[in-house]
Amino acid sequence: MIRQSVDILTGTTESNVDWRMLNMNAELIASSLTTTLGPGLHSALGPYWKFNVNSGDGVAPINHILKFETFGHPCPLRTPLRHEYRLRLVATRNNDRILKRGHLVMTCDLFKKDEAPHPLVGRSEFWLALTRPFAPPAERRISDVPAGLKFLKEREPTAHDLISRGIESYRCDANDKTLTRAAQSIVFHMDQSDQYRHINTVKYLDRALDLLSLQCHKTGGDVGRLRFREIAIYFRKPFVPGQVAEVDLDFVQHADRFHGAVRFYHTNADGNRSERVSMAMETRGPLADGASNI
Repeated sequence: MIRQSVDILTGTTESNVDWRMLNMNAELIASSLTTTLGPGLHSALGPYWKFNVNSGDGVAPINHILKFETFGHPCPLRTPLRHEYRLRLVATRNNDRILKRGHLVMTCDLFKKDEAPHPLVGRSEFWLALTRPFAPPAERRISDVPAGLKFLKEREPTAHDLISRGIESYRCDANDKTLTRAAQSIVFHMDQSDQYRHINTVKYLDRALDLLSLQCHKTGGDVGRLRFREIAIYFRKPFVPGQVAEVDLDFVQHADRFHGAVRFYHTNADGNRSERVSMAMETRGPLADGASNI
């Protein structure tokens, strides 16, 4: 067991590319990198902190801000990958040293093992808010770092961190002449929920990417050319089954690239949408022609 203070906790795992991670051209799908979270927490953090929302202090790391990137490197089925994890603790405290906000931040670099010099093929970044998800609303915010994480040195957020960018900034450039906008309502059902009683992260991603693809199609774009190579997603307030979301879409398309943004708002009991954004996503990528070059 670690006793001295540690700045960065590291871990490694290995896996093989499976069919769920690829499109028809054997290109790694950025949204599939959500699967790197579990192995990373287990390999890097598992020996030191056994979080459990149903026992102990009830604290758990919950998805807050995520980023996924792929780089267009071909990764055929069963390609061996090496996952290199780095985990740090980012905390903001008030003048009385009471914790205002705490995050476990985990990054994962994926390297292709069967090709020298092991090219980087994917990267994920998870900002995991430390909270008590099953506690009454007034008790969910924690006032200190859990005892099991005290060995990690606390860092303050920097201007370059994902947490320093507000959720309202997840938009396309309003001055871009190719910008198109749309709005749509969607509703979430029970089979889209997860163990924390919220809508599953993957379900938000799927719906948002589908809506942007539909917007591309409606504006005359060739949806078959879209490659979602970079995705950032920010959760402020979760949805639960049965709730309706009002969704705003931005889409920008140029000759060889695109930029999309999606903002989800809660629909209140009076039928009006919330003033603040509840979840936002931004994505970029190339507009590729033809088959893969593998």
